[in-house]
Amino acid sequence: MSLIIKDSGMLTLLQTLDPGPSDQNNHYNGACDRLAHRLANQLVGNRVDQPTIEMTLRPGTIKFTEPTIIAFSGAEFMAKSGDRSIYVNRIYLFDKGDELVFQEATRGNRVYLAVAGGIKVEGSNILESGDEVLMCREYTQQHDELFNKLNRHNEVNWGVDTYALVEVYISDTYHLVKRPDIPDSVYEALEEGEYTVQYEEYRIALHLEGRRINLSPQNMEHAGIRGGVYISEEQPLLALNDFDASIKASHIGTIPSYHLHKLVQKRPGSKIQFKCISAEDAHANLYAHHLWVKSLFKAIDYKLSKELIKEKM
Repeated sequence: MSLIIKDSGMLTLLQTLDPGPSDQNNHYNGACDRLAHRLANQLVGNRVDQPTIEMTLRPGTIKFTEPTIIAFSGAEFMAKSGDRSIYVNRIYLFDKGDELVFQEATRGNRVYLAVAGGIKVEGSNILESGDEVLMCREYTQQHDELFNKLNRHNEVNWGVDTYALVEVYISDTYHLVKRPDIPDSVYEALEEGEYTVQYEEYRIALHLEGRRINLSPQNMEHAGIRGGVYISEEQPLLALNDFDASIKASHIGTIPSYHLHKLVQKRPGSKIQFKCISAEDAHANLYAHHLWVKSLFKAIDYKLSKELIKEKM
């Protein structure tokens, strides 16, 4: 059976966790917000690398053709299904004919929808209104138990609270790993300024405006780096997942992966401040972030197991 994309919204993609094979009609450059992608899958009991539906800025409407367990994570979009209010980072059962209608977000601009048992990636991963997304239905025993519970209650009475995600989403400060060949004056100027997101080239780059950075251009073409910070026309340009393979703008450093989650949730008009750090500090922070994610996912597993044990009693 399948999900029906009744309204594809602004930009809706079937997305894998990491880049995959591509051809003329299919580009799998990986989920922009890898944490949200993994978190949605974790909530519904999938492997964290199962494909999700990535929706940007204005998510659309999805119709279900059979009972389906879902969760979505990332931006704090509100949603409705009939008279039901549907919240981010919660687990829900949708019945045949139910529709999920997204509304405005209070924070962020990307949301990731996971379906228990997984979804198939076939043909183009760009989803249009009227498209059908096939479900794998690779259900585990845990999925079966969760279906039995939700058949009576439609949803669980807990979720991942916003405060649990403050560490990775709320702050406007972004680490920038310095290069040894860039003058300290460049980093000092960046740290002293505050930058405003002017616009996003969808999944390609964020264009910022703020204090001008005077740096002699390198005048040589080089490979683009995901998370790379470049100076283009004296303003920072931040590279996202679908950034061009090469660029001539000067590369001054890279935003570590543990801050890319919140970077790709930035909307036009939002603020960014830089804190420039060494590669050694970035490695230490990355390890701490890894431990935090591991503990978060363990907590979800515990809550879900506890919920299913109570159902058996």
